[in-house]
Amino acid sequence: MKSFFLLALIFLLGSSLSLEANEPYDNNLAGKKLICFTDSDSIEDWGIKFLSNKRVVLYSLDKFIFEIYEHKRSYKTDLRNIKIYNGKDIDFLINRETLRFGNKKCKITNVDPLYLLKSKIEDIKKSKAKKNIL
Repeated sequence: MKSFFLLALIFLLGSSLSLEANEPYDNNLAGKKLICFTDSDSIEDWGIKFLSNKRVVLYSLDKFIFEIYEHKRSYKTDLRNIKIYNGKDIDFLINRETLRFGNKKCKITNVDPLYLLKSKIEDIKKSKAKKNIL
C-alpha cells in the first residue's frame, strides 16, 4: 500500500514538472513592439507591446469614435504563432513569419504603438476636416 502511494506521488510530481517544461519555440519577446494599420475605416488598427514575464498590452483604435482601448493579456509562442491569451483561452493569433494579425498586416516598430495610434487619430481627423467644405 505504501509503495502505491509512493508511486502515485512520484507520478504526480513528474507530471506536474513536465507540464511546466518550456516549449522549444516559446520565446521571450519583451521589448518588441508591433503596429497594425489598415486602410479601412471599419477595421480597427492595433498596437502591441510585449512586456516582461510573458505579458503583452494590446491597443485597439476605434476609428469611428476616435477611442483607443487597452487590453492586458499574456502570450506564448510556438514555431508558427504568437498566441495571445485572455486567461486560459487563446484570444488572438499572430503569425510569426508574416506578422498577420487577423485581417491586418503588422510591422515591427521602435516607436511606442500608443503614440502611433494617437497620431493616426489626428491624421484621420485632419483628413475628414479636409473633406468638409463647410
